[in-house]
Amino acid sequence: MKCVKFTNVRKLCTYQKLNYFYDNKRRNLLEQTSNLKNESQERDIIGPPDEVSNLRPIIFVKPSNESKLEKKYREAREATQSWNKKFWFDHNSKFIKERKEFQKELEANGNKSITADEMSIFYKNFLDKNWKNHFNYNISWYQQNIRILFLELKVRLSKFKFK
Repeated sequence: MKCVKFTNVRKLCTYQKLNYFYDNKRRNLLEQTSNLKNESQERDIIGPPDEVSNLRPIIFVKPSNESKLEKKYREAREATQSWNKKFWFDHNSKFIKERKEFQKELEANGNKSITADEMSIFYKNFLDKNWKNHFNYNISWYQQNIRILFLELKVRLSKFKFK
């Protein structure tokens, strides 16, 4: 892995630079979205899509009279969102890195312009290499969403009982 001097402190590799920029951008986004929060927030706030994961961050409502069950439901949604964002950030970072390496390899072999057919070879190889990752992701995604669904049903039933 080729590393370049990035800061005065140490050399960072491309992936580390990507993480560095992502962390700073995420910190800035959190500061911006925290300005959007106020005590009278009645709805979830959805932010702009992340450049790497392509997912929109969500700030979930924290009602002042939130029950333990509602808190558990909100925290499950937040945990699933974080897990999902991490998966797609890692996956897309890996994809971008490998795609650039593939393109450099084609250019080193004398290809001045890269065709869609040549890129389709890369896409197929990448998907074949990562199919198990996607399969496991889908299973986990369904499990987490079913858990969230049952928690939401419990929350709605508990509210229905008290009305």
